[in-house]
Order: sequence, then structure tokens, then C-alpha cells
Amino acid sequence: MARPLLPLLMLIIARSVAAQQVPEFLVETRRFEVPGQGPLVDLSVAVLGASVTHEDSTAGLSQARLQLVALVERDGAIVDHRKVELTGPPRTSEVPPDLLYTTAFALPVGEYTLEVQVRDLQGADTTRTERRPLAVPAMPGRPAFSDVLLVAGSGPEGGEGHGHSGRVLIPFVGAYYPASVERLDLYAELYGMDERVGPDSLYLLSYQIEGHGTGTPVGAFRAAARVKARAVEPVVGGFDIRQLPSGNYVLALEARDRSGQLLARTERFLQRNNPVAYRMDDLSGVVMGGTFADRIAEPDSLAEFIHCLRPIADDLERKMIDDRWKDRDMDLMRRFFYSFWFNRNGLDPEGAWKDYRAEVIRVNRMYGSRIKRGYETDRGYVHLKYGAPNTIVDRPNDMGVYPYQIWHYYRAGRYTDRRFVFYLPDMVTNDYELLHSEVPGEIQNPRWNQVLHSRDTPMNNVQPGSVDSQSGERANEFFLNPR
Repeated sequence: MARPLLPLLMLIIARSVAAQQVPEFLVETRRFEVPGQGPLVDLSVAVLGASVTHEDSTAGLSQARLQLVALVERDGAIVDHRKVELTGPPRTSEVPPDLLYTTAFALPVGEYTLEVQVRDLQGADTTRTERRPLAVPAMPGRPAFSDVLLVAGSGPEGGEGHGHSGRVLIPFVGAYYPASVERLDLYAELYGMDERVGPDSLYLLSYQIEGHGTGTPVGAFRAAARVKARAVEPVVGGFDIRQLPSGNYVLALEARDRSGQLLARTERFLQRNNPVAYRMDDLSGVVMGGTFADRIAEPDSLAEFIHCLRPIADDLERKMIDDRWKDRDMDLMRRFFYSFWFNRNGLDPEGAWKDYRAEVIRVNRMYGSRIKRGYETDRGYVHLKYGAPNTIVDRPNDMGVYPYQIWHYYRAGRYTDRRFVFYLPDMVTNDYELLHSEVPGEIQNPRWNQVLHSRDTPMNNVQPGSVDSQSGERANEFFLNPR
């Protein structure tokens, strides 16, 4: 008779996990200009479908329902706001669809604060709030470009996209282009060219993809046209990026007069992940000869260089790293090492390795011990994968509590406002263990505060609970309000 309890227990656990979900979202703003009226700020909020609850509606469709509030404040007073209820598209596969909300605020030039709240109407206590400064600067003279809107597609009039110059455009939120995205499309506006060169005078309008930090155009990713000057010029364009290698780039828009003088320019950062395909049993197709990997002569050094890549490697790459650590085959190690960094930055793989190597040296110095290199520790892993934390709460000597640290990130990968809790159960070494993280895919332990306080007080139950002590309240305060 005990067997039916297992499905019931799993259902209870699943509901408990679902109840703990908090909406994940990205916020993006862009500045445009309405001639004769002033600045217009586009707002896009993209909510990750996997972070919200999908329930069957009366029509039998599994959908998400959210409440979204956007507030614009200035000097402590609300100057504009939006409050809407969103119903997501029907869920038709295992991957829940994301939700997108777009709107615009007409705001005078000045300094504001933007607050966005997203509440899951089908989950319990699942509201997330993000606040950020919102600057609306004056146009730096004319001619001048608006911000660049990356475009995911077009929509019908009155749909979820933004209307610009008679077009309804669905924003592509963020700057990260995975291999599955094959096009990069853009929209921007150029203001005041008629004032500079004269109405209907010809000038050169161009856009291109450049290497980040180099200013050098990449391959054939450039387009240009001669245009007649007018008060507002819409810039609509794009590229097929299937052949754009992995790396960091800049999308640059320029306007030049007939003599070639640069009159206006704007930039937008891009990141492309377009890796070549690895084969577990064959790296012979990787073209070598004169690469930075060929200059590494010591097998042990090269194996060490490969081993320190584990924190930023995917599952397949970790398998290859472990295989190379065992066999020390110089040819395979060189091919894998070069391929790994070419996939991260096809323009400058050696430079990408040098930047990462500098962080590895720093991590080894900060977190290493006599038996572990820094990158092999939990803190080293988190540091290398997500970067240095924005704040660290360090509590090495609290009475009756294991030494612990709370790391806070404004952004950890694709997630914002995330924390990691590390502790030192052996009380002696420098090897703090990861106890809890708010980042999906990492260790999560809702009983982290109880574990910290189990040094002198054993835990008597398996349910998360409060720690009724001054140090327990202090740990929660540090977690909720890192400083």
C-alpha cells in the first residue's frame, strides 16, 4: 500500500518547486526622437517562459498569465507608468514560450529611475522587481542617430511590436546571437541631415559589423547607399549571419558627406556564438599550422591550459578536456585548444585565451591551496564562469556559524540580481564550498541558513525553516540586501 505515495510525493515536490519560481526577465530601453515633440523612450521586457507557471485556460490551452508594472520616477515622484496583464502564447511543446511586452514613454530630457515589476498570476508569491537609472540625454547636435533597435521580426498593426515609420517591429532583446539565429536585422533613425547638408542633398549612409575594439569591418558584413537628406531617415537593414564566426562585435551605423567626412555614427555591441562542430573521436579537420596553440611545446603545460577551461566549457567540451588530460596527446590537445578559443572569438582566439589566462592566474592566487588550484575550487569556478562578483559579504568569525561568504551579481550569465552562498565546513582551509545559488543549473539549497548554523546546532528536519537567532537574521539580511 505504500507504493502510491511516491507519485504523490513527487507531485508535492513538483508543486513546491513551481511555487518557488520567480519570473526571469530582461529589460531594454532605446531612445528615439519625435520631431517637434522631443524624446521617445522605447521599453521592451522579455520574460523567460521557463521561469513562469503555465496552466490550462478555459479553452484547454496551457498558458502563462502575468501582471507587469513599469514605473518611471523622477526625484521620487512617478511621472509615467504602465500596468498590464499579459497572457502568453499557448504552450505547444516541452519548451515554454517566452513573453514580450513593448511600450514607449514620451519623456523630456533628464535623469529618471525605471522600475519594472513582473508578477506570475498563476504562482504563489512570485514577483520580481528591477530598478535601474534611466538617462534621457539631449541629442548631441545634428545630424545624430537614434539608438539601434535589433529586430526579431515584424508584426501586424496593434501587435506586440513597436511602431516606427509605419512599421511594426518586434524587438530582439539582448545582444547575444546563438548559432540558431541566422539573421541580424536592425532599425534606427537618423535626424537632421537636411539641416547639415541641405534638403535632398546626397550623402552616404552605411552600416557594418566590426570587430570589437578593432574598428575593422568583418568580411562582407557591410552595406551602404546614397540617400537624399531629409529631417528623419529610417535605417532598415540586416545580414545573414550564418557565416559570422563566434566573437564580440560592434554594429556601427555611419553617415558621411560627399567628401567622405564622418558626420554621425552610433554603435551597438553584439556577441555571436557560432561554434564549429566538434567530433568526439576526430579533431583532424581543424586547420593548424602557425597558430598560438602550435607554439606550446610542453605537454604538461598544454594539458594544464586545457584543464583550466572546465569552468567555461559545455558538457561535450568537458568530456574532451578530461580525455586530453588523461592521454596527453599533443596533436589532439593543440587542435582542441585552438578550436575551443576559435569558437569563442574567431577574430582573435589568442587574445581571448590571454584574457582568460589572466583571470585564471588571478583566481589561482585568490582561491588556491596546497592541494587545489584556484580554478578547481567552487569559488574559482563561479568567478571564471560568471566573472568577479559585484559585492562580497565575508563572515569568517561569526559565533556558532561556519565561515561563509555571500556573492552578489548584478548579472550572472543571462540572469540578473543573483546570489551565491559559500561556506567553509572544515574551518581550516581556504576551500569554501558552494552551498546555495539562485542561478538555475547551479547548486540550490533552500536550507542554506540552517546549514550555516548547524556547526553547533544539529538540523532536526529536512524542511527549510528560519534560524531564530541574531546571526541567522543577520545572514538573511546580508543575503537579501548585499553590501
